[in-house]
Amino acid sequence: MAGPVPLRRDVVNSPFSPVNYLLVRRFLVVVLTTVFSLSIFVFTAGYPIFAQPQSQGLEESVERLARKAAALPHERKMSLVWTNHTAISEERSENLRGVFVGRLEAAQIRLVQGETAPALRVFVEQTPSQIVITALVPAEGSSNVVMEQVARALAEAEERAASPVRIEKELVWQQETKILSAALQASPQMSEKKLIVLTEEALLVYHEEQGSWKLLKTKFVPGPRQAPRVARGQLLVAEGNPEQAVVLLPGRRCEANLADDLPIACAAAGSEWREGRLLAMPACGTQTWWLKSDGTDWNSEDRLQLRSSGAGSNALPVAELGVTGPVFSIGAGADGASAVVVVRNISTGNYEVYRVGLACGN
Repeated sequence: MAGPVPLRRDVVNSPFSPVNYLLVRRFLVVVLTTVFSLSIFVFTAGYPIFAQPQSQGLEESVERLARKAAALPHERKMSLVWTNHTAISEERSENLRGVFVGRLEAAQIRLVQGETAPALRVFVEQTPSQIVITALVPAEGSSNVVMEQVARALAEAEERAASPVRIEKELVWQQETKILSAALQASPQMSEKKLIVLTEEALLVYHEEQGSWKLLKTKFVPGPRQAPRVARGQLLVAEGNPEQAVVLLPGRRCEANLADDLPIACAAAGSEWREGRLLAMPACGTQTWWLKSDGTDWNSEDRLQLRSSGAGSNALPVAELGVTGPVFSIGAGADGASAVVVVRNISTGNYEVYRVGLACGN
């Protein structure tokens, strides 16, 4: 068994006792640090040593970048090449470009178009945590570089704040057994709302009665059955004919009339799974939006994301909404401004059906 570590002692040529220099050095460091800290405190009392950086948005950072660029040596006439490699929307990027140009023009810098002139190049890039904006300013025989950066979280928050819409959710149904897909039906021609739920075995039709859902009809899905762990399916409802439903299963397409008691009819067919739902709300503008889920992990919470229908898949979402687990499907809502989302709650194990709809403004 190892014994205690012996205390190292250095002996000087002196009649005095041995000295532990390690302890002396530690004592001196503490004393000097304390004295140095006190002297700084006394000397700088009331005077800040460093300016505390403040959170700046994209517009403020672009203005600062333009001021920096204007202060550098530069060509008398320049063209501007603006490149956006981030998930910032093109509309927002064009607005930022306008801010940059306006600040340069205020500084009496002439930007030309359609002429051969050295290019002032601005690149908007992103890292996992930052939006980085870099300007390469041409000067005679050389180029100078200036840079600004913004936290991505702040840039994304600004993007959402500028959105004319947000998304809201409402829990409408939950159960222990697996739900593959669901849809809501309601129209001026229908006297009641209907909730249609697709499970591994059947299509269940509920109607709303005194604020709760009552089972109205069950239509069993003909075999063969899918393996429970990989079972999937999607429910589609015809907008022009709300009583007609289509069930997509791996390798099969099934049709059901919700108004009669005839069995579901299935045939072999390829299935094109829809990954999201296209939404629109005229009261919020003419824009259309894609509602999709963000997750790829079936064992963790997911997020619903709303993007402009004209934006790429890497564009920043204009609105987000957290859900209690992985999203199994996004189906038809009661109108064009809503969808029905099926989620497996990772805390309870239950399958939940949410109505997710657009709302104007933030």
